[in-house]
This record gives sequence, C-alpha cells and structure tokens, in this order.
Amino acid sequence: MTIWGRLKMAIRAFREQFVSASAFSEEEFADPDARKVRYDILWAQYENTVYRSIHAWAGTYKTRYALYRYIRNIYNPAYRLGEFWKAHLWGGMLDAEAGEEGALPIATTNEALRPSIAEVWQWSNWAIQKDIVTLHGSIYGDVILKVIDDVEREKVYLENVYPGLITDLTKDPFGHIKGYVIEEERAHPIHGRPVTYKEVCERDEQAVIYRTYLNDALFPWNEEASEWVEPYGFVPMVHIQHNDVGLGWGWSELHPARSKMHELDDLASLLSDQVRKSVNAKWLFTGVKATSPDQTMTTTETTGRPEPGREEEPALYSPDPQSKAMPLVAPIDIEGAILHIQEILKDFERDYPELKFDTLRVGGEVSGRALRIARQPAEVKVLQRRTGYDDGLKRALQMALSIGGLRGIFSGVNLDSFEAGALDFEFDERGVFVTDKLDEYEEEQFFWAAVKLARESGMPLVAYLEYVGWDEAELAKLRADPELQAKQDMLENMGTFGDDESDEDEE
Repeated sequence: MTIWGRLKMAIRAFREQFVSASAFSEEEFADPDARKVRYDILWAQYENTVYRSIHAWAGTYKTRYALYRYIRNIYNPAYRLGEFWKAHLWGGMLDAEAGEEGALPIATTNEALRPSIAEVWQWSNWAIQKDIVTLHGSIYGDVILKVIDDVEREKVYLENVYPGLITDLTKDPFGHIKGYVIEEERAHPIHGRPVTYKEVCERDEQAVIYRTYLNDALFPWNEEASEWVEPYGFVPMVHIQHNDVGLGWGWSELHPARSKMHELDDLASLLSDQVRKSVNAKWLFTGVKATSPDQTMTTTETTGRPEPGREEEPALYSPDPQSKAMPLVAPIDIEGAILHIQEILKDFERDYPELKFDTLRVGGEVSGRALRIARQPAEVKVLQRRTGYDDGLKRALQMALSIGGLRGIFSGVNLDSFEAGALDFEFDERGVFVTDKLDEYEEEQFFWAAVKLARESGMPLVAYLEYVGWDEAELAKLRADPELQAKQDMLENMGTFGDDESDEDEE
C-alpha cells in the first residue's frame, strides 16, 4: 500500500488521539499517520477551512467534537497567529552579506564565515524561505531542515521538508538526528504512475549511509546508485520543535487553543444562523386552508444551494378559523450571547498575549507606552520560541559550511572545522517588534529627563551614563558630537542657571 493509501485509511479512522498526547505515551502523537492528519487539520485551521466537506475527515471531526452541523470558521484566530509568528520569529529583511544587521544578524570573531553563510542564504533563497519555515513551524509544530549537498551544481543549501514526509526519526540524547526515513508519493520515472519514494539515511560512526527505494525495492532515483556513503560525520538534517513539550514532536501554536476555537465557532455559527432565521422567519398561517395535503409544511426552492438547511424558509398552515400570520422564531438573548462570546475571546487573549497586542495596535488610539507594556508578554514568548529556531538554524548552517568545505566550495573550512571551533557564530540579539520613530523620540525624552534628574541630585553626567550602560565608544561619541556636547554643557550648567534665577528673584 502506498503512503497516501495509508493516509486515507488514517483519515477515515480519525481519532481524537491523533491531535492530542499523553505525557506517559508518546507513540501515538509521534505516529507518522497521526502526524499527517494532525498537520492537515492544523493547516486547515490556518486557512479557515477546517469544517468544510472538502476534507475527508471533516464530517467525523465535527461528530467527534459534537459541533453544530453548519459550523463555520468565524472567530478562528489561527490565521492571525500564523502571520504573527511568521512576522516576529525571523521577520524582516535578511542581510544578504550575513552581516551584523537584519533579521538574522551574525555575531562571530571569524569574519571569513560571512561570505560562505551569505552564499548559503542565496542558494537557499533564504530571504523568502525563512518566513515560510517559521509559518510552517508555528502551524504544524515541527520544522525539518535538510542540508542539500548538490555536487552537480556545486552548491549546498537548506531545504524546508514537510514534516509529514518523515516516517521515522532517530535522535541521540542531545537531539541530534542519527537517522531518518522519508516517504512520499512520486511519479514513476519511466511510466509516470504514482509510486512511493523512500529515502533511508543512517549514521555509522563517521560514515553516513543513504539508500533509496521504489515501492520498498532498492532503486537508483539519482540515476547513479541506490546506495552510497558520505563521510560527513553527521546526518545533515535538523528538527526544530516550535513548542518543545518533551514529546519528541512539537506543539503547534494552535494546539492548546483548539477546544476554545471550536466553542467560539460553534456559538458564533449558531448565533449567526439564528439572526438569519429572524430575517427569513418561518411563518404560521392560521385560518388558511392548505391547497393540498402536502402543503401542511412547504419550503422555498433550494435547488443549487450548497447548504439548504440554512436556506429554508418554511411555512405552516392551520385550519383555525381565526386568520392570523405569525413568525415562528425561538426567542434568544442575542446581546447576552455576544457577551458570552466576548468573554471567551478575552480568555483567548490571556492565553495568547500576541493577539491582545495586535488588537491594541490595530485600534490606533493607544499611547506608545501602553503598547510597550501590552507587548511585553508577547515579546517574552517570542524570545523563548526563537531560541529553538535559532539553535536549529545555526546547526544546519554549520553542517552546510562543513559540507561546502568538503566539496571545495568554501575555502578555509572542512569536516574538522566544527570540532576545531572554526565555525563558531551566534545569531545576535535583535528586537521582536519594529520600533516606531515616535516611540524612539518618546524614549529619548524619558532618558534625558532621567539624566536631568540625576544631574540635579548631584551625580556627574559621565558617571550616570556609565551607570545606565554606556560604553567607552558611546561616551567618546558624546564628547566628539557638537550637538551632544552642547546638551552636556547645558546639563553641566544646570546648577548655575538655577542660582541665577534665585538671585533675580531676590532683587
């Protein structure tokens, strides 16, 4: 059976365990078929189609969670969450020269690394791919970066592999991959019919052994060999978990929110349809005789409508002699229902501070200080998630540089460079949010106001600046800049100005 045949079976047999996990049993959460279904559901959440019948599992999914038959994605924040993490993990312009600026600033004492990293950026199309990687990571919960050793083109680059293609992943105690199996459906290279491609990679000491299969039989997909050995000393693949909770595979940013998403969408869909029924109400006509027995209850034509249950406009007839017409709509406290939905949304914002910050930012009527305070919990969360992404990308780049040195693509590096410390670098600290110019001006005002208070209390200017973290280079710049020097002179003379004013008052 092909990989997609197994996936279809898994979808038909959807179980809630596929999207949840026990702290005492990781097997089902890590099961390849369970992960494929989980990734499919999470991506459908992001694109707002999770309840649609275009997915084979949608009907079973709604039944398992006892959801309203006509539920839609109305208050689903999955898209906003995905876009937030795409924009803030590695968001921004990439420094094409792998310098100390941009979305991924490189800090290293080995300046010779920068041109090589820059080439890997270019060959990987990393200016675009970095945002796709972080989007997929935040939605799926997992990122697989594979280092491609393209001997023919004399290039080495990073490839973002869909994690659902990984059917087996073996790691050492430190999280480094020791072996993997990739399976995917491909067209047969001769007759074009769909077959299963399988790639098996394992490490034996310094040797890395590759085997490729077609429907479980060895097959040379590269047209040269079905088995070969590389002397890398490491398996050129990295697994990044968006939220590592100790289960071997990561949690999506959406994972703990799914039940609340269901509740919100369920309530909002019911409320919306109740409003629809109020506009297109069912009518009871009394004192009116139906023209035929079948007309006891009639409905308007629904041919061609995708959801006729929502479109029905039925009428009921009664032989009561008192002729009346009245709408039959169940009373509902719409305002109370909206307040209930709003309370759940507030709880969402407590769980996801990034949503609260985004709401305030879009409002546009909040002070810069209020925005800074509101974004602090989101900033802390981003920095925590970013650590895993930065570490995984660093390891992938070091692998790419080592392989490039092996192939003679990069000078000054080889397979021993990592152990020798020649590939040491870090991603430097960078902000999470773009700083607004008005915020910068406001912060500068606060800073110099604090300087003024320090001077008035008798503290020397240079001593205060050193206290708040200015280094010698910044102090030298202060001394050399005429504008800043004028500000210093003003502050130094502040006591004199006060004495002059006192003398004038005495006169």
